Amino acid sequence: MTNHDDFSSTPEPSRGAVRRRRLPAFAAGGTAVLVTAVLTVLTVGSATAAAPTSGQEVTDQPAALDTSDQASETVLLPTGDQVRMQPDGTIGLLPAEGREDVGFLAVPAADGSGDTIIVPQDKSEEILSGTEDSRRYNVTQLMADGHADAADVETSELEQYAGLPPTTDDAGAEAAQTLTVTVKDRFGGIPDGSGAKWFDTADFAHNGSLEFDDGVATADLAPGTYILIYSFGNGATDTEPGEDIHGLTHVVIGDQSMGLLLDGAKAQPVTVEVERPDATLDSDILTLAATAPDGSGVELTSFGSVGIDRYLMPQTEVPGYDLAFKFQPTLTGSKGGPYAYNLTFAQHGGFPDDTAFSVADDELAAVQTEYRGFGKAVDGYTCNEGDHVEPIGKPGCFLAATSFPSERLELFTADPAIDWSNLIEGGLYHADDDLLLVDGFHEQADFAFEPGESERTFPHGPLTAGASRAGLFNADGVTYIEAGATLGASINGEQLHLLGYTGDATLFLDCEQIDHVAGIDPFGGFGFALTKPAAGRYILAVDGTRGTAIGPFATTSAVEWTFDLDPASVDPEGSLLTLPAIGITAEGIDSGWTKDRHQELTLELLDVMGEAVTAREMTFEVSYNNGRTWKAVDVDLDGSTGTVELDHPRTAQYVSTRLTATDETGTEVTQTTIRSYGLH
Repeated sequence: MTNHDDFSSTPEPSRGAVRRRRLPAFAAGGTAVLVTAVLTVLTVGSATAAAPTSGQEVTDQPAALDTSDQASETVLLPTGDQVRMQPDGTIGLLPAEGREDVGFLAVPAADGSGDTIIVPQDKSEEILSGTEDSRRYNVTQLMADGHADAADVETSELEQYAGLPPTTDDAGAEAAQTLTVTVKDRFGGIPDGSGAKWFDTADFAHNGSLEFDDGVATADLAPGTYILIYSFGNGATDTEPGEDIHGLTHVVIGDQSMGLLLDGAKAQPVTVEVERPDATLDSDILTLAATAPDGSGVELTSFGSVGIDRYLMPQTEVPGYDLAFKFQPTLTGSKGGPYAYNLTFAQHGGFPDDTAFSVADDELAAVQTEYRGFGKAVDGYTCNEGDHVEPIGKPGCFLAATSFPSERLELFTADPAIDWSNLIEGGLYHADDDLLLVDGFHEQADFAFEPGESERTFPHGPLTAGASRAGLFNADGVTYIEAGATLGASINGEQLHLLGYTGDATLFLDCEQIDHVAGIDPFGGFGFALTKPAAGRYILAVDGTRGTAIGPFATTSAVEWTFDLDPASVDPEGSLLTLPAIGITAEGIDSGWTKDRHQELTLELLDVMGEAVTAREMTFEVSYNNGRTWKAVDVDLDGSTGTVELDHPRTAQYVSTRLTATDETGTEVTQTTIRSYGLH
């Protein structure tokens, strides 16, 4: 198992932001937009992802912990379903109670912006017809504006949002020809439901949906080439499972009308077989994509579950496009102990000829995982998303309820062509949003797995402050600085950070305070406006405290960066300032505790992406009385890495750390953590 980017904080602040202004120069995304499709009105089931069972609610938070003005990563749809966007863009779904069998599709907004609209299956007809406002399902914009409940958003605010494209072509070209599409299910009948969408290959923003009546739909299209993506099938009955048939095809419109038959009898079942006899399918995600050399293209992403059989229509050539396929099934069982198969079958260069997949256990990575937490019983979620190293479509996963402590065997596809993005989190959630973690721990880590058995204990290391980076830009004579700070982080083979700090961020110029932000969780992000920018030596000081609801560690944490800055030299379009930090690694620290009274710690100066930063100097101090007194320890420094040896007093219970480093550019960092870890 290889951890690709072993760093202590996420590249961009994403939670609890107290922002004065967003930083457009660093918005996510490239020049090409992949469009997600298709609207379907039939059975696309979703995984059952039960809410945590402990019933914990954040009802007694300190007054300073006010999340009302903080940016949200989750949104409650009008249907009561919850959608969560992970920091890496992965969509996590959690159906409302009683709606576990309702399906979802990720659908693009009509304006080509890349906004994602999440469409529950049982609302698709209303959303297509316009009787239900599709803008209330535009999760990209709802989250960007910090709306936690889509139903409560004023209609006037929705006016800036993009919705779904029309169901017919409104170009009105005189030369348009009629395309007639007929669908038949696997037995030659009319499917219970059908959905299709066409895209003009000359301009993917020019697209539309087909509206089927008795299995037939038409669209008037100007001569040209189009990509048609579609889904159709039948719902489940008391005795038979439902079926979803998916496909993608190339259509050329010439100087006369044409017909297209989509015959479900030609579709091949998409199945998976594993060795463990009690394994049952929990969920799956199916993606089809067609991508041009410039990165533009279309995709179909469908979220399914038990009770719905998947089928794939035969591949058709789409000249000039790379066709890609991804199937992500999750199976679980309990014989011999709880386990989960996390599988991905993904390829570029066309759809697979054989969609009856099978794997043997010895081909997989088998990771016996202990989800311990930090000593207090809490609930949370895991979410595993596997993709091709050349990503295919929008990432997605199902949130699986996970208790801390608990353990299970995680079986992963082990293939050099597959990368995994895995979420682990637990703690206390907001009383009104059971996906909004306000006090707890969070890890979003990328891995490449190799076949074989291994073990993992989570968490697995000492806590300290993490690296960051600040975004800088000038506008109207004002220099803006936006940053985030991780006050409790572990990089000991993991990328864990703590949420739930209440803290301050202060900016100084030549030791004079020039701006201050109070009462925030610094991980969520904060901003400063330099109304009188001047060159000099700046200090960014961040500190925070947290309670012991999830465990007694990193209760007080602080990080301070000192750096040279000339605001006049900042690129008006924006630039980045590296704010490194010292990561600590050590063996034998599990769940925040160790039995080792003699330890060797490795210290490494890192940037936010986990890259080593050469250190001119490095110091280390230790405290055994929660920071009242400190003892200096010699550091053996070599480049970016230092080592220290500690002999802990027999009566010591907690180890607090204070570290400093100076990099080659003269940037200094000081980080202090009370109770980095404990001693048994």
